Amino acid sequence: MKNKNHLLLILGISAILVVFLATRSKIVVKDEEQAVQKTSSSQEEHDDEDSEEHQMAIPLEVQNKVAAFRKELSGASPTKTQELYSNIAQVYVQASVFDSAGYYFEKIAVQSPNKTNWTRVGEAYFQAYNLALSPQKIEAFVEKARNGFNQVLKLDPNDLNAKTNLGMTYVKSDSPMKAIGMLREVLDQNPNYVPAIMSLGGLSMQSNQFDKALIRFQNVLRIEPNNQNAKIGMAYSLIELDRKPEAKKIFEEVLNGEIDPVMKDELTKTLNSLK
Repeated sequence: MKNKNHLLLILGISAILVVFLATRSKIVVKDEEQAVQKTSSSQEEHDDEDSEEHQMAIPLEVQNKVAAFRKELSGASPTKTQELYSNIAQVYVQASVFDSAGYYFEKIAVQSPNKTNWTRVGEAYFQAYNLALSPQKIEAFVEKARNGFNQVLKLDPNDLNAKTNLGMTYVKSDSPMKAIGMLREVLDQNPNYVPAIMSLGGLSMQSNQFDKALIRFQNVLRIEPNNQNAKIGMAYSLIELDRKPEAKKIFEEVLNGEIDPVMKDELTKTLNSLK
């Protein structure tokens, strides 16, 4: 359904990845089943220096910034090297080249294996995984993401962020119910953990269980009354449940607030289609 696809562009699969939520709506994403089956037709780019494979073409401006930092790597102290790796990774994050960002975050984490560093590895590869189209890329990135989150959980078994994201890596796998099971485990630990509730809401929408999705988003709004993503999820669920007047009211409320321009354009189109 068109409305459902629009929501998934805006909401994404996991509401806790801020960068992913900000960039997901700017990328043309295929139907979930097609995305898993389709192989990428784009030319892979390889870096002879460090052999990381890029998920997308790298803009010249980004290449120049990265090249400048790499020049400084020669003879750099371990501390300076870590700083430069971080700078390179952040350049890639800003350009939405998440696989390459993960590559450098992992270099940092291997040398300094703390919770923060492994979290950055997991989240970068998780975003690369969600945007990948070829089965080979999906498999490679999901394994990297799982490793990052598992490393976090070894250091802190109660990290609900890592456990939620780890669960969501199973959505496109042969064991999608494992995702739901892990999210429910998170909610057993903290019934009000919004990212897990939002993720379950998104999964309910994917399976066309809009009544359940609506309840999930309503629960989020009881916890966080100003959660824009929950309002959007609720509005799209209401459309699918043929409760369009209620959906229109929510869209108008969201559009009256501060909102990302791309998201605003999508919501405006949806609202106009209801008139």
